[in-house]
Amino acid sequence: MKIVRLILIILISYSFVFSADAQFRRRTENKTVTYEEMYNDPYDINKLFIGITPAYGDVHVTNITSGFGLDATYYLKDKMHFKAHARTPYFIGSDFARNAAQKNGFDPQSRARTYFFAEASASYHIWDREQESESLIPLYSKNYQGAEWAAKVPKRAPIPNKRREILFARLGGVYYETTSELSRAIASQGVVVNPVGETEQSANSITGETEDAVFGNVLGAGVAVGGGFTWIKNFAAKPDKTYEELVDDHVFSTFMDLFIFPMVTVENFFHQPAGATQFFEYDASTINTFMFGGRIGIDGHFNRTLGWGYGAEIGMRPGLQKRGFYGLLKITFPMYGTKLDYNVEAFGR
Repeated sequence: MKIVRLILIILISYSFVFSADAQFRRRTENKTVTYEEMYNDPYDINKLFIGITPAYGDVHVTNITSGFGLDATYYLKDKMHFKAHARTPYFIGSDFARNAAQKNGFDPQSRARTYFFAEASASYHIWDREQESESLIPLYSKNYQGAEWAAKVPKRAPIPNKRREILFARLGGVYYETTSELSRAIASQGVVVNPVGETEQSANSITGETEDAVFGNVLGAGVAVGGGFTWIKNFAAKPDKTYEELVDDHVFSTFMDLFIFPMVTVENFFHQPAGATQFFEYDASTINTFMFGGRIGIDGHFNRTLGWGYGAEIGMRPGLQKRGFYGLLKITFPMYGTKLDYNVEAFGR
């Protein structure tokens, strides 16, 4: 009897699976999307994109910041494109090292610097060509009510279109300034930092054994040399009445850069050692820095009059030796795009 019951359970289970599979097939097969192509030209994109970065997160070994910034990208036909970006924290509380410096009695004479980062680059298109491609575009219908769309696994339609591919080389300038935690750099480097005017180690010297948190300003300036690859699509089609417009207008890039910073400066700072009754100015020139670093990352946006963008990168930013690792995430919204073409055709009657 047990064997018979087991066989019946298996047969019933298979019948349910077969029935569900059959219903799924009836619902999904023969689903055909017809559409009329509206445009399909990855070279006919906006020339200038300007956006606000309302949120970024920069996690650096010596400082963590979050804040806002500005982004701009300009495409010069199929020859070059230019990018610029700047960012700074919302307020002192989102500039961790500067905030900690103030809370630890950082002497006002040292002027703890607010984090600021800026860069601008020019990219030359080694090749800029068009390829046939395909996009899997989700199908959305106005008939989906309320949370129905969020609860669905959207169907996707493979739509043939054109893709623009750009291999580029770029050169850019980079500048940053920040308050940084120096005590861990001093400890990891094994150096001794003496007050200005003192050449020998004393009770007021700062070493890796110093338990107090020590903060100072670090400035860096140099160039970023590298390149990357960009994929551009600019496609839209009008499907039958069931679904909304099918659009793929994504501009996506990957990149890799080498940092070369001839100028990395640790400014002299003021600190009151434990047990001392006054602040001393310290000679920061004994703290080691490095000038070569690098990064890899991605960024993207959409070819729209009003859209959004994003970016992420990870690497080694020149600065305090053994303290260069960083990671960055940013969102740009809104991003305004324009073709910079304000001419209007005029005909005589």
